[in-house]
Amino acid sequence: MRELLRRELLRELGSPSQVISLEQRGDRHLKGLAVCSGRVLSFVLDAQSQRLRTRPLFDLLLRSRA
Repeated sequence: MRELLRRELLRELGSPSQVISLEQRGDRHLKGLAVCSGRVLSFVLDAQSQRLRTRPLFDLLLRSRA
């Protein structure tokens, strides 16, 4: 299931991601948090239809002092 999730996140987001947390809700849904390109997002994967929904939570920014 993690491999399917990793492929779906790559296809949806266009860059590799790292799954931070994963929770299976029954036999049909996976939900959790992932980090991708400096963004933390939540996701829900409907395993039956293989539909992935993502929602950005916040961006990790690099600040420098001038």
